[in-house]
Amino acid sequence: MKILPKVRPASKGADEGWAALSTLISGFVIFGGIGWVLDQWWGTRFMTPIGLVVGMGLSIYAVVMQFGGPGATEASAQQSKTEQTSNAGQSARTSHTVTAAQALSAAKAANRTKAYHRARAAHARSEVEAIPARPAYSPNEGPPPASTRRETECL
Repeated sequence: MKILPKVRPASKGADEGWAALSTLISGFVIFGGIGWVLDQWWGTRFMTPIGLVVGMGLSIYAVVMQFGGPGATEASAQQSKTEQTSNAGQSARTSHTVTAAQALSAAKAANRTKAYHRARAAHARSEVEAIPARPAYSPNEGPPPASTRRETECL
């Protein structure tokens, strides 16, 4: 019986990347095409480059507005504060909304703390247990040298 591979869903980051790339390309193509059509209609040669530049500028603006940019965290923080105040008025207990950036920084800080404590514990164990040093390299360990590896693999 043939086993079929399991299909994994694409990550959210990949979807956002493809969306940003397609937005950039479509702005370039659409406005460049409009410029080309105007050049053909009017008999000029300067509207295509203008359309390409305007299309790329507008598509970059669209990507920044859609996927964030310098100030995207401020807008999401403002939105979470607005949600907090609306939630506080609806119920007696106040719910705390955490933005993705705040959650990520908290997770990073927790991981750093765990790694620090693990390293301190490992260092203390190595001082107490006196771990023996690794033996010297023997020629039978690991892959053969690069000069002989190619000769033996190609036979």
